[in-house]
Amino acid sequence: MLFRRLIFILFVLAGMAATPLSAQDLGAAALASRDHPRLRNTDFNLITAIDVSDSITRHDEWLEYSGLARGVLDPTFLRRITEGLEQRIGFMAYTWSSGGRFEVVVPWTVIATRADAERVAALFDNAPRMDRSSYGSYLPSRFSRAQAGMTDIAEALQAGVDFSLSAPFAARRSVINILSNGVDNNGKNPAVIRDQAISLGITINGVIFGDREGLPDYFRSNVVGGPGAFLMTVQEPADLPKAMEKKFWQDMIAGLPVPAAG
Repeated sequence: MLFRRLIFILFVLAGMAATPLSAQDLGAAALASRDHPRLRNTDFNLITAIDVSDSITRHDEWLEYSGLARGVLDPTFLRRITEGLEQRIGFMAYTWSSGGRFEVVVPWTVIATRADAERVAALFDNAPRMDRSSYGSYLPSRFSRAQAGMTDIAEALQAGVDFSLSAPFAARRSVINILSNGVDNNGKNPAVIRDQAISLGITINGVIFGDREGLPDYFRSNVVGGPGAFLMTVQEPADLPKAMEKKFWQDMIAGLPVPAAG
């Protein structure tokens, strides 16, 4: 873990170009986009971790990306950005999947205008889809298909924390969103990483979808936390895009500092 974090920091300091990479090279994605190449202050940095593990179907994956694209274009979200002290936020997104695989979908960038949001929405709409030909290949014998395969939320959270700590934008707050339809059944207890994130001042919010029994309680106990944290539940995956229209501006409620009176 220490070696991986060292590699993470070295990539950031070296200023390498941000491209979709695997877990060991995550730091290369923690850079400003070419549209915003200079370090800038933001009101807060928003990180989204997208579950594309074996429990996610092709249709679920499409719904996630569609919802995220709609969310960044939501007028209320964009208006709330303009109400901040800096009037801009840092934004990035990555996928996480079975076997500890990570891919950057939206490298670090600034959202300050609708044009910025449209560029980010296009990245979601055109994001490469997971190769489902090996579906279930990370499913150990002790798990049935109904148990949703391998889901390592702790590893996804750790990647989000690493992204937050190496963000190229100085922010007053950081928020990590975890999108998922399952519980952690591989690796560390996510509550350990969650608590470490909270100690660093990071808030973790959740968006869960599907009707898996006990999933909301699990996320409340082990995943979400920090100032202003909340959990959004979506019973039917088909409702995910509409729910995501509300997601990002709700992040803004707790994420933005209140301007001084005067």
